[in-house]
Amino acid sequence: MSPRKKKRNIPEETLKVAVVAEPLFKHGGAEVHLRYIIKAFPNCEVYTAYYDKKFVKEFFGDIKIHHSFMQYLPKKFEFRQLYLLFQPLAYRSFKLKGYEVIVSLSIAFAKFAHAKGVKHIDLCMTPPKFFWEKEGRSIKNANQFKGLNKFLFKFYSFFMDTFLEKLWQKWDKQAAQKCDKIAAISKIVKKRIKKYYELEADVLYPPVEVKRIQSYKKMNRKENWFLYMGRVETYKGVDLAIKACAMADVPLKIGGTGDHLEQMQELVKDMNAKGLIKFLGYISDDEKINLLSRCRALIFPVRNEDFGMIPVEANAAGTPVIAYREGGVLETISEDNPKTGVFFDKYDVETLAETLKNFKDSSYDPDNCRKQADNFAAEIFMYKLRNYVKE
Repeated sequence: MSPRKKKRNIPEETLKVAVVAEPLFKHGGAEVHLRYIIKAFPNCEVYTAYYDKKFVKEFFGDIKIHHSFMQYLPKKFEFRQLYLLFQPLAYRSFKLKGYEVIVSLSIAFAKFAHAKGVKHIDLCMTPPKFFWEKEGRSIKNANQFKGLNKFLFKFYSFFMDTFLEKLWQKWDKQAAQKCDKIAAISKIVKKRIKKYYELEADVLYPPVEVKRIQSYKKMNRKENWFLYMGRVETYKGVDLAIKACAMADVPLKIGGTGDHLEQMQELVKDMNAKGLIKFLGYISDDEKINLLSRCRALIFPVRNEDFGMIPVEANAAGTPVIAYREGGVLETISEDNPKTGVFFDKYDVETLAETLKNFKDSSYDPDNCRKQADNFAAEIFMYKLRNYVKE
């Protein structure tokens, strides 16, 4: 037997890490994830294909960012779907010699960054769905766009299911196989990595700001309404939540914005449910915690979610979750002891409406919800990531 390798006793403050991220221009779960990777390695430097300077300054503070040639492309945020074609080249262009380790956080092409002789760990949010899982694609038809983007999507669609898409899949698989280690953000993502990349992955759950949420005033008395929180997009199941709440005659508040906000507002109007369903628009972090604390339950009608931070945040606020029985949420929400939520098994309006009608607040203890969320705290993530990198 070969001797077991010892961990290198290097303080994370001095470990020279190149952190490679997808383009940075909006707030989301991936950006929270990235923030705690940076916190775990204070001496790191961040590389990304392109970024919005104002957003980075507000969300990450004074971190050092290295960018590619894509930073100078015109209208890069508006035409980001078209510019996906340039990203593999952008990430391959980075010179990363001199670092002790590369840590990439990938949902598309960040894992393409490599340097000879430098170990590369990829934290994989999912293999890109626009290559590998057509049913999981959030963008499925040209009608989801307007103007030039509609034309560009039609142009891109022309190459779907052709030898060109197969070639991109091959490159993506090769980039993954070049990594020394891959850590999936959930067991469902681990299965996808095995299926598409033919690789064994570890599981390292993303960081959730549990302590920050729990530092707010605890509210054990719930108000008589349900909550949807997140992007207002049809692929997130907002329309299902609206129709089910209208059918069950229970109040719903919708926090967030998105490309389908007007469409969802029209749906509520057509259903004559304006008094029952309220749109709150953009929600700040403080407002989000307040809403999660006060609602009866969070409705999470998303299909095949990779992990799902919002359900864990709801539990951290002492609130149970109503979710579809699929995806990463099965690993975070418990129906048993402690009981922190309930799943509906058929993805239709009638089943969710029946679940809402039968929902009993007395079945859930807010403290049990908080304890369940503790398993996914950001501090646990940073501790595990540091050890993972040092091994």
